[in-house]
Amino acid sequence: MKVFRLVSHDGKSKLFLSPLFMVFIVSMFCMQSIAQNCNSELSVYQNRDARSASENDSTRFQLELTNNTSASQTYTIKAVNYNGSCTVGNNKSLRSNSNINLNVSFIQQGSRSSSNSITVPARSTVNFLASVTVPSGTPKKEWSCIEVQANSNACTQGAVSTILKVFVSDPLEN
Repeated sequence: MKVFRLVSHDGKSKLFLSPLFMVFIVSMFCMQSIAQNCNSELSVYQNRDARSASENDSTRFQLELTNNTSASQTYTIKAVNYNGSCTVGNNKSLRSNSNINLNVSFIQQGSRSSSNSITVPARSTVNFLASVTVPSGTPKKEWSCIEVQANSNACTQGAVSTILKVFVSDPLEN
C-alpha cells in the first residue's frame, strides 16, 4: 500500500491512500452490506411444530422470525404443502399426504387481521401466529406437512423456512 504525502499550499502535510486501496475498502463495505441482508431465521416457538386439528377445531403455531441484519427488513410470508417426508417426535418419519390442503393464515400478535407481510426491526425477533383450519371434507387420520416460508424483500437468495406438522383428527373419536 502506498501512502502519498502531499504538502498543501499553506505548508501543512496531508496523507492520501492509494486509489487501489480505497476501491478495496469501499468494495468490502458494500459486500458486507449485501451479505447482511439475508441473515434471517424462522422457527416454531419452543420447537412445538406438531399439532392436531379437525374441521371443528383449528390449531395455531407460534412462529418466531429473527432479523440478524443491521437494517429493518420486510418479509413476505407464505405457506405451501410440503410433499416430502418430515419427522415428528423422536425422529419418527412420516409421509405427508399431498391430497390434504389445509388453510393457513398468518396473524401478527397484537393484531386481529391476517397479513402476509411482516416487518422486523434490525437485530430483532417478531412473533406471529400461523392459524391452520381444516376444510370440510378433508380426509381424517392423516398427516399434513406445511412449509412456511419467509422471504425478505431485500434478499434475492431464497427464503428461510420451517415445517409445521398437522394431524387431521376425527372429532368423533377420542
